[in-house]
Amino acid sequence: MYQGKAYPYPEIVTGDEWHVLETTEQDSQPRTDNLNKQMYVPMDRECDDCGVNHSRMIRRHELGHAKWSPKTMGKLMRGTRADCIHALEEVRINYLLGLTAQLHVDEFIQCKDLVERRIFTMIEKASIADIILYIIASYSTETVPGAKYVNDSEQYKFTIDRFNSVQGDERISDLRKAEISFAVSTARRFVRFITNHRYNQLPAYRKVQKYAEKLSKIINEFIDKPKEEDVFKPKPQAGGQSQNNPENEDGESEDGESEDTSNELTDTVKKLEQRMRQNLIEDMAYHSSNGVGQWGNMEIHQPPLTVNLQGRLKNSRQYRAADFGYNPKYINRYCIDKKIFKQKQNVKGGTILIDASGSMCFDGKDILDIMQLLPAVNIAMYNGWGNTGHLHVIAKNGMRVSEKYMHENSGAGNVVDGPALQWLASMPARRIWVSDMKVFGIGRHSNGFNLLRECYDICTKNKIINLRDMEEVKEHALKLNTVL
Repeated sequence: MYQGKAYPYPEIVTGDEWHVLETTEQDSQPRTDNLNKQMYVPMDRECDDCGVNHSRMIRRHELGHAKWSPKTMGKLMRGTRADCIHALEEVRINYLLGLTAQLHVDEFIQCKDLVERRIFTMIEKASIADIILYIIASYSTETVPGAKYVNDSEQYKFTIDRFNSVQGDERISDLRKAEISFAVSTARRFVRFITNHRYNQLPAYRKVQKYAEKLSKIINEFIDKPKEEDVFKPKPQAGGQSQNNPENEDGESEDGESEDTSNELTDTVKKLEQRMRQNLIEDMAYHSSNGVGQWGNMEIHQPPLTVNLQGRLKNSRQYRAADFGYNPKYINRYCIDKKIFKQKQNVKGGTILIDASGSMCFDGKDILDIMQLLPAVNIAMYNGWGNTGHLHVIAKNGMRVSEKYMHENSGAGNVVDGPALQWLASMPARRIWVSDMKVFGIGRHSNGFNLLRECYDICTKNKIINLRDMEEVKEHALKLNTVL
């Protein structure tokens, strides 16, 4: 009946009677059912395309399930995902095959070029969660003469290498590269969790259950597929003329500003946005933890605004020097920058969110200086300690809190960077975030990759601009407030 086919014998492994079936094109998923003693495997002897006996590795792996896997997965507790159990159990079975029986799954289970093609497709289209699970499930071992322990197989190292190769791909965005790096490091960490054990003690199934619960939290956090604009770098537009900045025939933009002034302001915004995104991406790649971070609970405070700045704000700057116009008020600037004409300043207000943690310092004089530049601005600060953070609205419509209040409520840690940015996103534009961008939540993974990614998404979607300190606010506030 099975002449010419490679038929496995799980009966030899378990001593029980088994029903072994060959996988078909319609049912091509190899699997082992220890409860009902059924096994589905390919039974061919070599690949028609490359000549390698991929199916032998699959049959060997399924025999490992017959010997070491439990009859059922068991009850999934505390939100544990079945795919996480499956991926980590693949690691345990392949590790036990190599360590205890010297039956390594040390050859590719499908053609090498197909594996490579699938990896490149996943780089462009797969979620972080899918990549993590794929890398984990690809783990196996190989024999190294003289080595005390088993080593990673060629297939596992090949998979890691191909995902890491994205770092040198000029087409892929820095954000996607950071995501791939996080996925690779997370997968390798969970493989180590399963394969690390005490001397004379082998990894049991309960170890898979334990770490599947932790892995499930990460998978749930990064299950969404990437958008194309997040994967690839934007292509440069021909001509250099932005379609979002139309000009009239007189060389002025629609809001009445000159072409040079409008371009200068737009360039300032772009440079600041690019710097903010790059800093957050670098932190994702090099300074984040592999676990899932969590923000603290944020309380919003509306303290009495007791200091009236209206009198001092009346003298706020209403005009600016320009190199065009009809009223030459600043003749003394001709030899400096030729901006001798008086132009009315159109102040639009906005919202400023200040990181008031211990690494950031400011006082009431700084607030006054900002409000003189931006009379209509709303200003809030945030910080926190323990599991709770606080956001304080400290200035609005020409009024601010006392300096004593600001001193009493600044310092400590971050805790609520994400919720505070969500608040900023709901406030009037222009939105400015004054922070060194060293964001932290609560708990063991206070600098989790997911927290940094959330800050990145909020800032990008809501046109939030980051300034590092109060000096940069004073330098850029007037420019930023006249853009758009």
